[in-house]
Amino acid sequence: MNRLDLFPTIDTIKEYRKVYSRPGADEVLLHQLFDFGVWEESATPEDVTLRNQGVRLLKILGGGEVGRETIREFIRRLIRQPLKEKDNA
Repeated sequence: MNRLDLFPTIDTIKEYRKVYSRPGADEVLLHQLFDFGVWEESATPEDVTLRNQGVRLLKILGGGEVGRETIREFIRRLIRQPLKEKDNA
């Protein structure tokens, strides 16, 4: 058995999505992804392991491997997000 055999079934993926669709769950997911270091460069083996867990969670929530259309939609949304205003303190 390899790791691909351990990927959740469609029913399990639906349950994952239910968990993260509850009110306030988006904040929990965001916290988890930052805690896993998904958006940071990883230097140590421990950091790489945590980051990989976060990436795996994203793949599960996305239903599997990320396709080109999913990536294109992500990029469209990323580019359309508002820029943070510079603080003039």
